[in-house]
Amino acid sequence: RNGHNFPLDLAAIQAPSING
Repeated sequence: RNGHNFPLDLAAIQAPSING
């Protein structure tokens, strides 16, 4: 993936983690 999309990937991983 492009470094530019890195923050988006992080958010996609963090969101479900927060939802549990």
